[in-house]
Amino acid sequence: MSLNRLFWLVSVALMLLFSVLAARIVLIEWDAYRRGARSVEAVRVVQLTLLAMEKVSIERGPSNALMGGDSNALPALRKRLDAARRDSDEALFRVLESLRQEADVRYAPAIRKIETVRQALGPARDRVDQQVGLVKWQRSSRDISEAVDGMVALIPMMVSSVADLSSIAIQADPEVLDGLTGMRVAASLREYAGQVGSKFTAPVIMQRPLTKSEVIEIGKLYGRIEQLRTLLDIQMRAYKDNAAFRAALSDLDTQYFGQGFPFLDGLLQTGLLSGSYEVNTAELAARYVPPMGSILRLRDVILADLIREAEIRHRQAFNLLVGAITMTLFAFLFFFVLLYLVRQRVLQPVLKATQLVVGLAEGNHDAPIPQAHHKDEIGDMLRALHVLKARSLERISLAGERETLIEQLQLSSNTDFLTGVLNRRAFFAHSEQQLAIAQRYGRNLALILLDIDHFKRFNDNYGHLAGDNILRNAVQKISQLLRKMDVFARYGGEEFIILLPEADLEQGVAVAEKLRVMLAGQAFTLDDGRELGITASFGVSALGAGESLDQLIRQADEALYAAKHKGRNCVERAG
Repeated sequence: MSLNRLFWLVSVALMLLFSVLAARIVLIEWDAYRRGARSVEAVRVVQLTLLAMEKVSIERGPSNALMGGDSNALPALRKRLDAARRDSDEALFRVLESLRQEADVRYAPAIRKIETVRQALGPARDRVDQQVGLVKWQRSSRDISEAVDGMVALIPMMVSSVADLSSIAIQADPEVLDGLTGMRVAASLREYAGQVGSKFTAPVIMQRPLTKSEVIEIGKLYGRIEQLRTLLDIQMRAYKDNAAFRAALSDLDTQYFGQGFPFLDGLLQTGLLSGSYEVNTAELAARYVPPMGSILRLRDVILADLIREAEIRHRQAFNLLVGAITMTLFAFLFFFVLLYLVRQRVLQPVLKATQLVVGLAEGNHDAPIPQAHHKDEIGDMLRALHVLKARSLERISLAGERETLIEQLQLSSNTDFLTGVLNRRAFFAHSEQQLAIAQRYGRNLALILLDIDHFKRFNDNYGHLAGDNILRNAVQKISQLLRKMDVFARYGGEEFIILLPEADLEQGVAVAEKLRVMLAGQAFTLDDGRELGITASFGVSALGAGESLDQLIRQADEALYAAKHKGRNCVERAG
């Protein structure tokens, strides 16, 4: 057999082998594995978004209860509303943080919509607080309804965000379609159930019959709720053998459609006749909201099964990928066997060229490659080796740049983008370490929570850019007065948090007072040359035996609330 014929036989064998193994197996399985990973991530993002929508929707219950609650129950209702608002803010922050960390341009529309909801949440809450601040005889049904509708109006944008993210998840893994659809149906059912309950807020507060428009709206919501319940049976037929799903569906029928819905129907009958409901909004929420929890439990059952199935498919894709790689390694082994046979029948220049290739594969870039002097096969090989060496050096350079970029991304993930100090997540990571040291060795630890007074007025009067500039300058001034060992972070909005290792309560109060005096004495210059002064309120707490970081923050937050209640621009200590 001639060398030329042997060369072509080996070339054809290698071409077929690598085409089948690499193109048809490795690439396909790698793509399946990547899509599986994206599918799990996309479903979890949808989960976070649904949770954020749920928290914003749930916030309506405490809002409505507070607007119509009895005077002696207002403090407890206010505390529940504040907690619900914090939950909403935290859920929105978490989903935005997760979407931005994914760095996927397809998430941009959802990010914009959720940011819009986040910005509109403040004015909607202000309308609720305005109604709470009025005595009952000063209120009107229209103003109460507008306050309720202001919170309801936030949900369509969240629903649109869920739809966008669900589409991305389905593109990554079409098999999640049924589960995601079921989750969205359950979430819509929970939202419409909440909306129909909110329609009774104004009538119950004013103790008046329902208007014609309210009856029509309630009827429409009733119809949508019944349609969604029927759609659950149709859409989730694939789950009929799932015991957890059947149990959750049974709880839904028993609790919401068997208790909550009939209770609401009784209010509807009263509203059509007399308007004497014999309940206030707090009692309405207490009786109607708990049965709606069965809807969320059904949604969570669907979600858990959806994630479990996606993870199973992801693991299966990984196993197939490992098998494909193993087959590829065997193909490489076969390649080297063939190469050995060819080396016995080829001239010395080819052997030398092979040695150079092995040297490049092993990372030896110092070995010189001869220049090609002839336009033949050996010359082409030598020229190709020059190109291979250049590309190998480029890959090494790119790998170094990638490591540098990863370090930069890690730094930015722990830093607040506006002020440059630690963000909330990084603060908790650092603070837990300091707390463990303090508890282990019995050392002092103090915490300061500060809030720029009336910061919303700065944004309203001078614009958000001016407000951002004030925050940056204030953070810079505060940082100059702190020790290197102190942990300083942005806690949220215009609220900042400082952890003081090796400091007791009195020392923490002294530091807070020093910061308060410094801020009150500063003049911050705007872009147009005007100078503004700011003040801040401070809450200080110190670590006690067996206390957690959350307890420490909660004590400082209560002290901060007391400082604001006393007129702001002051320091209050916990306890």
